[in-house]
Amino acid sequence: MKAFCSALFVIGLLAALPAAAAPKHILISDSLVAHADQWDVKRGGHWMGINKWRFGDYAVVASKSGATTGGTRTNFFKTKTESHSAHKFSFVLSNKTTDSAFVSAAHEAMAQSQPGLKVGNGVTIGGDDRVVEAERFTASIAINRDTTETWDLSIGSTDVSSRHGDDPTQSAHTATLSHGDRRIVLTPVFSKKLTERPSFTSALSLQLAPPAMGYEFTEDGQSLCAVEYFSSGISGSFKNTIWMHRSADTRLQLVLAAAMTAVLELECAALEGGAESAQP
Repeated sequence: MKAFCSALFVIGLLAALPAAAAPKHILISDSLVAHADQWDVKRGGHWMGINKWRFGDYAVVASKSGATTGGTRTNFFKTKTESHSAHKFSFVLSNKTTDSAFVSAAHEAMAQSQPGLKVGNGVTIGGDDRVVEAERFTASIAINRDTTETWDLSIGSTDVSSRHGDDPTQSAHTATLSHGDRRIVLTPVFSKKLTERPSFTSALSLQLAPPAMGYEFTEDGQSLCAVEYFSSGISGSFKNTIWMHRSADTRLQLVLAAAMTAVLELECAALEGGAESAQP
């Protein structure tokens, strides 16, 4: 199953980066660059929980992480196969005030294929050549356990591809942070502009030297914050950066910080192989 953050890149080729290449940050709006506090993210070890993420005034002070569950099912004639996996975690993010954000998150992945019935000599009856892969990540964020101020983070993707690679992959991706009538959009951003269908040469270049990757959070056209979960340098997912607009009120900043922490945990675990994926 393709992770949200690695559909276009081969992370294992990072060693091919030129030693002198200077890391470049994700491309975010000029207004955010001009009016944001920029923080390098630090992470501590984890035991029975998530990484102890820290940046600015924010830090994970408690966490839990469940085991990844899942499996693969197929029918008797193996004409249909479905795999799935699920993982849950929770954490408490605090700042230097008396407020804390309580976060409960779940990540689900599914892969499905219908290869049909093989009757010999390369002949197959029924089925199709498609593989459908879907992922959904959700997180509930409450300030001081106040359920009237709960925010919902949702990141989802669907990929439909050919089992034999004959057709281009069709992809859909959505990511939002919402509360009541408020809706903040998470836009994937990189350290370089990418076209939807890069040429073979461009795709090979991306594999050899992946750009930085992250999300920019915007509401009604205003950029509120951004998180870079993968660096364009040799450090990759082990070097992360966050930008927070100074104009946001303290409680909204805490919500945004909690959402970005959840994204860091999700994406870095996938990049570093810490989460199992469903495979058809």
